[in-house]
Amino acid sequence: MTGKVTVIARWETGQMSPLKEWNMWRQVKGSFNVDRFVFVPTQKFMTGYTFDQYDTMEEALASADGKRVFLEPTGYNSVYDIPQGDIVLVLGNTDSDNLMHAQVNETYAIKTPAGPTMAHLYGTNAASIALAIRYGQ
Repeated sequence: MTGKVTVIARWETGQMSPLKEWNMWRQVKGSFNVDRFVFVPTQKFMTGYTFDQYDTMEEALASADGKRVFLEPTGYNSVYDIPQGDIVLVLGNTDSDNLMHAQVNETYAIKTPAGPTMAHLYGTNAASIALAIRYGQ
């Protein structure tokens, strides 16, 4: 057994509506049996769905249990080194990363031909890649 997975993501409000984004994340949830979703910041009109929301990333991080895995284009560790056991995948959005909340050894990069300055994958894409590798793809 690989452990529980929590995903904490910043809403990508500059690129799409929260409802559309949640519908994309639901695919990740179903495919990879994600146990819990958390979004930042709170979108008042998105209440009543099967995820939690917090006003700040600090609050969201404090609410989650597991080894923190910050997926960032400039991450220190390889995505192949994501730990087993309970993890918390933390993803930013187009306008904001989460590096200020991470220790260097908590950052993981997905290498792409575009390189770290152009490899900004949507959170759903990055999480899917990381989870597929974690499950032995």
